[in-house]
Amino acid sequence: MLFFDTSALVKRYADEAGTETVDQLVDGSEETIVVTSLSVIEIASAFRRKYNRGEITETQRDGLLVSFFEEATDRFVLVPVDEQMFENAFDLVLEDDLRTLDSLQLAAAVSLPTPNPEITFVCADKDLVEIAAHQGLSTNNPLV
Repeated sequence: MLFFDTSALVKRYADEAGTETVDQLVDGSEETIVVTSLSVIEIASAFRRKYNRGEITETQRDGLLVSFFEEATDRFVLVPVDEQMFENAFDLVLEDDLRTLDSLQLAAAVSLPTPNPEITFVCADKDLVEIAAHQGLSTNNPLV
């Protein structure tokens, strides 16, 4: 199972450092790809920021969103964030000094019913990858 944090997932749709690795993981794997419901909002926000900075046009932004939604509905398992994940995220914030959304993403990955060694947490944030490994998850940083 591959659990994608948004920092890595955005590389699937916007060409940037790490895109090739993310594409290989998604296209070259038979593993289940999991994202949280938070990723939907985070992806939209990431593409909006790229548009605001003049990195992409409005048409490109909308095309990236369409590509994401099509693949998300056809290929990804979308995990809703529940109350237990919020409780776990609270602990991660206090213990590991994580930001809100990072703590929720990691809490979701740790909460999956599959044994943790079978979950690979794919994330482009070095610090979050380190904390995920400390939580017992296998990790993959597409920037390394």
